[in-house]
Amino acid sequence: MAGMKVTIKPAILNWILQKIQFENVASSTLELLTKWQSGEKTPTFNQVEDVSRKINIPFGYFFLDTPPVENCPILEYRTVNSVAIPEPSRNLIDTYDQMVEMQEWMTEYLQENGYEELNFVGIVTLDTPVNIIVKAIREHLNLNVNWFASCKTATEAYKLICSRVEEIGVLVMSNGIVGNNTRRKLNVDEFRAFTVVNKNAPLIFINNCDTETGKLFSIMHEFTHVLLGVNSLYNDGYGHEENRSNIEKICNAAAAEVLVPSAIFNFLWDKTDETISAHMETVAGYFHCSRYVIARKALDQHKISRKTYDETVKELDKQFKAWEAEQSKNKSGGGNFYRTMSSRLDHRFIRALAQSAEEGRTQYTDLFRMTNTNRRTFQKLLNEIGGAGW
Repeated sequence: MAGMKVTIKPAILNWILQKIQFENVASSTLELLTKWQSGEKTPTFNQVEDVSRKINIPFGYFFLDTPPVENCPILEYRTVNSVAIPEPSRNLIDTYDQMVEMQEWMTEYLQENGYEELNFVGIVTLDTPVNIIVKAIREHLNLNVNWFASCKTATEAYKLICSRVEEIGVLVMSNGIVGNNTRRKLNVDEFRAFTVVNKNAPLIFINNCDTETGKLFSIMHEFTHVLLGVNSLYNDGYGHEENRSNIEKICNAAAAEVLVPSAIFNFLWDKTDETISAHMETVAGYFHCSRYVIARKALDQHKISRKTYDETVKELDKQFKAWEAEQSKNKSGGGNFYRTMSSRLDHRFIRALAQSAEEGRTQYTDLFRMTNTNRRTFQKLLNEIGGAGW
């Protein structure tokens, strides 16, 4: 049985190769799949089992007649309807499913404990002027116009916004991998963030494989979706406008204005004699934003031409790809594991889980599964966020 040759339909192999295009698959595994696809080699039962485990695609899928239709509802809310991403990766599907399970648990917990629905979810519409949406963001997050001046880095700014979003009842989760599996890295080319909206516990997930400035824009963009009451799968390539929906233009404009207020931007831009490239870097540093955001603001404020903007975006794309390549080479396993884990999970969610388990309303097995922990590691996680022991 182990060495028995098996047949896999070409349509299934094509589907599998498409499915793993955004995943960190070993070159040897990819080469084997490609040879099966071309007919150069015939798979054995054991090989299929091994490949199935490595690429996280169910073993039985390999022997279907036609590719399965996998339900990932968030896909219909893609920022950009790109033909290059016709199907969600297994990493996205599994991450989405994990987040929805957490959200459903938290929603039930809040309802059972008498918490009221959040009044800011869906408080604005697509007909609301952008300046009114910006005002709503600042009011609900308690932000001054120049809030960024109190932050020294993009990381500080990102953490500040995340904490403000969490404080008003939005679940904020993040990760750069699926669960704790370091071999299953999330790909920013597929998605930078997503939001699943409900009235009790709206959830924002941020892809930690993005840059710090990228994550800052994503959290603000996704919070705008919460105010609109509309789900989001944010797969936008910064600076690229093709196939972008009206709702995304609104969210981008509102997020950009909160992060880079036009009046302050114009004042800074007009008081220097630097080259445009150097000036963008200086201004980006002041606002703790990416140069993509600054370039777009400069275009909208008529400080640069469309030609200069397009050239800038093209150059920034090259730099981002170089940064991604460098990040993939420098795989760091250092740092405090529990601090990293606590930064991925919403602290209110962790405390609620602990309380519910302590009261006997949630099974410990469910708690450990949702948080990818065990009794020992969950206790250390609680200690890290300043929660009570149990």
